[in-house]
Amino acid sequence: MWHHGIKGMKWGVRRYQNSDGSLTAAGQKRYDRDKRENAAKKKDNRVDVSAPDPKRWVKEDLERSKAVVESSANVVKQLKTIEETSAPRRDLSHMSDKELRDQINRELLEQQYSKLFPSSSDAAVSKGRAYLTSTLDMTGKVLAMTGSALSIALAIKNLKG
Repeated sequence: MWHHGIKGMKWGVRRYQNSDGSLTAAGQKRYDRDKRENAAKKKDNRVDVSAPDPKRWVKEDLERSKAVVESSANVVKQLKTIEETSAPRRDLSHMSDKELRDQINRELLEQQYSKLFPSSSDAAVSKGRAYLTSTLDMTGKVLAMTGSALSIALAIKNLKG
């Protein structure tokens, strides 16, 4: 047996209309959506791409690029501050002999524990950290130069225009 249509619907009863012909809330929502979609398809509402304003596109591209560079530079700065603050070291001259012995014993115990129960290879971690640090340094330098070049280009463009 074949069934065409919506289960439970009756013949002649519209899905999005009340019996008096007014639209239900779902019908109003659907027809509003259809109006928006059809309006976007009409030729009069399309964006004219035959003669685009080149200054507008360049300015938008430069602004977008500048925003990307600034956000990337902020990420690099945040990562550097995290790296710098991750392992604060205490000044040895201000530590007493007992504090120093306790610190050394603690470090030795941690080393023994890591040898007995290795979680990951320390060589791989240190290589990864060195690679990430060098990459972040290089990225920061490149982003700083790119940001300077973009700001100079925007300044020249604004002075000309």
